[in-house]
Amino acid sequence: MAVTNKRLAAIDMGSNSFHLVLAEVSMRGFYPKPRIVARYKHKVRLADGFNSNFQLDSSSIARAKNCLKGFSDQLKRFKPDAVRAVATAALRKSANQADIIPGLEQALGYSINVISGETEAALIFAGVCAAAEQQEPILVIDIGGASTEVIVGKPLKPKLLKSLDMGCVVFQNSYFSDKKLTSDNFEAAISQAQAQIADYSRDYQQAGWQQVLGASGTFRALAEVALAEGQTALTRDWLRSLIDRCIKAGAVNKLSFAGLREDRKAILAGGISILYGLLLELGIEQFGVTNGALREGLLAELAAEVTA
Repeated sequence: MAVTNKRLAAIDMGSNSFHLVLAEVSMRGFYPKPRIVARYKHKVRLADGFNSNFQLDSSSIARAKNCLKGFSDQLKRFKPDAVRAVATAALRKSANQADIIPGLEQALGYSINVISGETEAALIFAGVCAAAEQQEPILVIDIGGASTEVIVGKPLKPKLLKSLDMGCVVFQNSYFSDKKLTSDNFEAAISQAQAQIADYSRDYQQAGWQQVLGASGTFRALAEVALAEGQTALTRDWLRSLIDRCIKAGAVNKLSFAGLREDRKAILAGGISILYGLLLELGIEQFGVTNGALREGLLAELAAEVTA
């Protein structure tokens, strides 16, 4: 009997969280779409492990190995027909990457591809388009732990994509390392975010978009706070008011917004500083949130390959 379904697994080793997504895809039909059957997420905070020489320390590597061993157990039970594991900015930037990867691959039981920033941006855009089923031009922003991707284009046709050297974990450690939330700290972080995108701002605006979608933990955290507070739209003005409330709180451990998860407090300031700087520089007044991300882009690629 011919096989009618194949099992797929995508592993996204981000700078903040690692994700494992398990899916099935039908071998029938012209446009096979993966059906996700399970998701696993683990806060590894890999980017927290950088030392002054931009090497990842032993604690961050141990956290990564422990997570991947758990993923390996899930993969053994699932028995996938195709697996793809990619690592993003933290490992991409790590000075001791070559020493780390073999141990991580041994823990996972599969090879790991450290992808470029441009490849990461393309996969994010593909994942967002697949999840949101967009038709009109969109601008996608993904704020990771150590990099931020900004992509504009139509579905399957990214027009402009950049991977910027900033992320919520890195910004938190750079601008809020003392755990204090001051106006000066926020303004320094926001100004740096604006500077990172400034050279490309005109190109993005000329490319044009109908909708702005955020595809990361920072955006989901904001959506949860907005929902808990009865805020009907995610706007730049509302984000500014949230920053002002962070400053009024004065410290990370004093953040107490309704809907804000405990595990997100530690890196909230870094993430919203980046987002506010991008919104200012690109002239964006309102944005939305999508569940699509890099891992959905990986699944789409895998589905296309196994059903070709």
